[in-house]
Amino acid sequence: MAIYTPDIIDVSRLPEPDAIEKLDFETILSARMSDLEKRAGQAGYEYDVGDLESDPIKIDQEAHAYREMLMRARVNDGLRSTLPAFAKNTDLDHAVSKAGVERIVTLDEHGKVIFREEDGALLRRYLATFSAPAAGSEDGYLAAALKAWPQAHDIRIVNGGAGKVLVYLLGADGVPAPLDAVFAVAKALDAKHIRPLTDDVTVSAAAIDRYALAGKLIVPRGPDPAQVVAAAIKSVKAFGDARYHIGAEIPRDALLSAAYVPNVIRIEGVGFSDMPARANVAPYLTGVNLTFGVQS
Repeated sequence: MAIYTPDIIDVSRLPEPDAIEKLDFETILSARMSDLEKRAGQAGYEYDVGDLESDPIKIDQEAHAYREMLMRARVNDGLRSTLPAFAKNTDLDHAVSKAGVERIVTLDEHGKVIFREEDGALLRRYLATFSAPAAGSEDGYLAAALKAWPQAHDIRIVNGGAGKVLVYLLGADGVPAPLDAVFAVAKALDAKHIRPLTDDVTVSAAAIDRYALAGKLIVPRGPDPAQVVAAAIKSVKAFGDARYHIGAEIPRDALLSAAYVPNVIRIEGVGFSDMPARANVAPYLTGVNLTFGVQS
């Protein structure tokens, strides 16, 4: 899920807090051995065989160092479980419950789970609660639409002028928003506490403009051309994934620059043209077909 809302922070970019220790077995073992040597000296005998892997005391200290590392790792995991940005599964459920947010779970008539909201969607709804959106605001419509259809890949709210509000929905992986999602969101946005009387709200599925990249990479002699092509394909796909949201544009130069990974001299045979941004359209990369030629 990748709801494109620049005002909500991207928690995936948050570093782990300093309270979470960086653990290293060798560092822990070295500290224990140094402490042992110090205590042995204070007790009146010299311990100087710590470098011998067969020394029973060294073996015992290795076992205890490993257990200590496991215990300290458990403390780290316990801290992560309390932080919404790092908690997973049921730990995340408890972390976000403090803000009155709960995971959306849908059951069939036999009580079997047919839909369970993903961690990313749940976390995003949790973050949205801090903005306290007012009725009729872009954030207000977005939060209500996301709650009605948590499977959305992107939702865009557009001011159509003269009291008109246009809401566009986008499914994941190049799949258009289904009709039941459009109806569910339209119903949710029609609620009195969401839509002011003066707003005329229209909900529809965003159009998807599919494109592909084909070309020939010219590479120098020496590097494995197959690896260069694989790296270029991976880079272009990452670019396409990042641009798959409503209203995105695909400049030709930006797309080609993604293919210019190390050892690509130039790209030939590309017939791609700029794809301008459109308010109700999402560009979707369907494939990357790159061949190679070695520079003579």
